[in-house]
This record gives sequence, C-alpha cells and structure tokens, in this order.
Amino acid sequence: MSGPLASRLPDAPRASPAAARLLSLFEDGGAMAGATFPALLADGAGQILRANPQAGILSAGSAAELATLIRETFLAGVARHVEVQRVEGSGEAALELSLIPLPEDNLVLVLATDVTLDRNLRKALIESRQRYKALVETASDFVWETAADGTFAFVSPKGALGFDAEALIGRGAAELLFDAAETGFALPFTTRREVKEVELWFQSESGEAVALAISAQPIFDAEGVWSGARGTCRDVTKARLHQMALARFQNRERLLLFLVRTIRDEVAPDAMLARAATAIAHAANADGCRILTLDEAGRFRQGAIEGEAPAFEDEALASQDPHEPAPALFEEVGHGHGLVLATCYRKRRNGAVSLWRKGKPFGEEDKELLAGVADQIGIANEQIAVHQRLLRLSTTDALTGLLNRRAFHEKLDRRFARVAQGRERAALFYLDLDNFKQANDRRGHGAGDAALKKVGEILLRNTRSGDLLARHGGDEFALWLENTNAKAAGEKAAALLEGAAALADFSGGVDAPLGFSIGIAVFDPDHPENLHHLLNRADAAMYRAKRGGKGGYVLADAAQEKAE
Repeated sequence: MSGPLASRLPDAPRASPAAARLLSLFEDGGAMAGATFPALLADGAGQILRANPQAGILSAGSAAELATLIRETFLAGVARHVEVQRVEGSGEAALELSLIPLPEDNLVLVLATDVTLDRNLRKALIESRQRYKALVETASDFVWETAADGTFAFVSPKGALGFDAEALIGRGAAELLFDAAETGFALPFTTRREVKEVELWFQSESGEAVALAISAQPIFDAEGVWSGARGTCRDVTKARLHQMALARFQNRERLLLFLVRTIRDEVAPDAMLARAATAIAHAANADGCRILTLDEAGRFRQGAIEGEAPAFEDEALASQDPHEPAPALFEEVGHGHGLVLATCYRKRRNGAVSLWRKGKPFGEEDKELLAGVADQIGIANEQIAVHQRLLRLSTTDALTGLLNRRAFHEKLDRRFARVAQGRERAALFYLDLDNFKQANDRRGHGAGDAALKKVGEILLRNTRSGDLLARHGGDEFALWLENTNAKAAGEKAAALLEGAAALADFSGGVDAPLGFSIGIAVFDPDHPENLHHLLNRADAAMYRAKRGGKGGYVLADAAQEKAE
C-alpha cells in the first residue's frame, strides 16, 4: 500500500487467519486497496492499521472524531452507520460511515459512502417545495374585503367574475352564488374564523357557472369586534369541470364493465336484465329503470324493471320500424321526467331502455350515458333471443310446436313429484292417431305433416295453459292435466274426440278415417303409485282403445299396486 496515510501506520498485531485475509485486502492489488470508496481498518482503540488511498478524507482534520467513533463502535460490539461532514477542496462533503466491529480480532472495519449529492438534491427539493407551496398559497385571481354587512368593501382592480371592481363594491357576495340554496351555509365572505380553499359556484356577469376556491380571514377592530373579512379567490372551474367529466366517464365505464360482466357471467336472462336495470338506475341517479326485450313471437315484453314504472312511451318506441333510426325521447312523466332510448343489435332494434326520476330533468349527459348502456343491452337482448331460440329448439317439436319427448318427461318428473307430495289428482293421456299410415301412403307426407299440425292445434284448443302437451313420437301424443279426476278426464277425452272431426280432410279415405285413440291413467293419492307404473297404465289403456275399434278412449283401472 502506498500514500501518505499508509506511511504513518504501525505494524499490525498478530492476527487470526480471517483477520489476516482482511488485512491482505488492503495490500497492493487487494480489493480494498483498489476500491473507489474510502475504506480503512483500525484496532479497538481507534488506531488505524490499514487504509486505502481514498481514506485520507476520513482522517483529514478530524482524526480524534474518527478514533472516538471507532472506539465507541468496538465497545458497543454492534455495527453502526454515522453521517459526517468533511471539507474536500473548496466545498463540504457529506459521508456516510459504516463501522463494523470484529471483536475477536480487536479490529473495526470502516467503509464510507459519499452522499453529498444525495443531501444536496434533497435540500434543493425541500427548498423547491417550500417555494412552490408559498407561491400556491399566495396565488389568486382576485383579492377582496367585505364589510360587516357582508357587502364588498374592496375588490382588486382587475375585478372578478367578469364584473369591474367598481361594479362589485357595495354588493353582497351571496347575491353572486350560482345556487341560492347555498346562502344558508356559513360563507367565507362573512367568516369568523380562518378558512382555506372553500369551493363555491358563482354566476359570472355573462351568466356562466364559475367555481372559486376561497381562502379568508376574519377582520376584528381594536376592541376585538368582528368587522368583516378579507381573502383571495382562485378560479378552479376548468379543474372542476374536468373532474366532473372524468367522474362521469369513470361512472359510465364502471357501469359498462358491470354490464359486460353480467352479460358474460349471468346465465338466467331474467336475472341478467334485473341486475342491469338496478345498476343503470343507480348510475343515472334515477328513481327507476325498465328494459324491454323482443320475444319469440316478435312482440316487445318487459324484461326487467327497477322501481315503479309510470306511463311511458318506451313500448311505442320499441315497436316502431326496427330498421329505422330511433332518437332518444325526453318525456314529462307524471310529476317527474323520463328518458327513453331504443336498443339495437347490428342496426336492428330489439328493445328499449327507459329511465325516470323526480326533480332534475334528464339532459345530454344522461343521454350519453344511456346511449352507451343501450349498446350493451342490445347485445344482451340478442343474447336472450338466441338463448330462447336454442331453448325452443331443444325442447319443442319443430312440426307441431308442442314439447318433444325428452322435454315432456323432464317436466313430467317434476310435476308428478309435486302432485304426489301434495296428494293431488292428475291425469296422463296417451293419444295415438288412427289410420295415419294410410293417410301418409295415399295422400303423401305433406298431408301427413299437415295432419300432425292440426292435431297440435286441437290439443292446444282443448287444454289449459298450465297443461303439458307433447308430441311423444311419430303419430303419438301425450298430455298431463293436473287437478283432474276420472270424471273430468273422461269429459276432456270426449271433447278431444269431438275436435278430431277436424281431421277428416286429412284422411286416406272413407275406409280409413283419421282420428284418435286415447288411453287415460288418473293418479289418485288414495291409491299411490310411482310414475313408471302410471305411464304403463296409460299406455296399456291406449292400446285397449285401439283394439276396441279406434276413435274412442279407455280410462285405465285404478292403481292397485303400491309405489316401490
């Protein structure tokens, strides 16, 4: 090691292998000798044993301070970090010392980091922030002073809110508020205590709304009696309008994101629209929301509603030509206001969304929000229509529109369980067309299809909306009638046979008239049975009717065996 500091160092004491290795780091070619940062090795008494060339700044002019730090660290036996100041060239340097005691070898390792730039930057930043704070606190668009009666006694020469200063002198500050309701609050212009950055909306000379941030102090006379106030005002209109626009945008984006997720995740159409209606009403600060959607028959129906709906024009709007553009409608609804917008999918109208509320009328901002919503509801309505079409295709017979065999038995399982549990009566009908093969062979399959459609019409005309009707397969049909005893079942069968007269036009000939053979099994809770047994009884009764000469019905004997 070379350098003025190294020439004054004493010989190192006998050291352990580990200490010897550490000492060797300060020899020529060692890591510490060539380091770019100050480093030295001292004994527990503070005497420097080894140091690299950069360590000279540590002991220059302050060797006693350094020795004290080393001794304190060695005695404490715990590493410590200390910041010290040193003079370097023409300036002052800040160093952060890391002192690491090695008690076993009576040594202390000292490493230093130059943090001068760090400290200077931090100091400059603090000073910059203080200056900025001072400028912000003193900056204003105008200053003012009010008298004890709340009128302006002074306004800075450039005036305020588009008024000349002279035009404001003697005028009450409360007169300039945009919303007269705010006059009921303690205004900064008549404050009895210091206030800062109170924001209020005022009406400018041209009638526009202006947001002012007001800081004020009360004025007291020599006797301590309040005599007015003085303060500053900053125009923050642009910032507040920007915040309001941003809030509206964020509100709209949150709502649209919610709708997208609801449309994606909610399986049940009714639940999907109900959640959407609630969210839309809340986001629009409305008392209610209604969503119309297109059903399978092309009619508009209510898909969901939030709140109580007043008389509205939304159905009229939805039922207009679906290919024509539909503008938003602003309405007076009862004692409030309404807004209606059609929903579309691929430029074809498929419903409507309507809002209503009391108080503030809807404006262009509400229309913009509802327009974004309508796009998503249009997608939801299309999704619901697709769902309904798929459901219809999977559960109904394409030719007759009745339930198919699978859907009939799925529903029958649930219906039978409910009837059995409630000890109610019900009837299962099996119908088979008589001479259908001859009609097909002699008049063609087109006539046969027409006959099957006619059967569906006869069944629908002679049953209730809650009854289950199905094309069971081929020329067989099935009916499930609840709250029906043996007498009512017989009367229903007679009515169906009478209706079968309408099939005469589809017959294959006089020798093969088209008609019904009907088998009926009545479920009686006094003679319980399982569904499988009930089905077999109805099927057997139907075949007995066929063998008995066709064109009639057979009521199966009462169930005799118990359900398994």
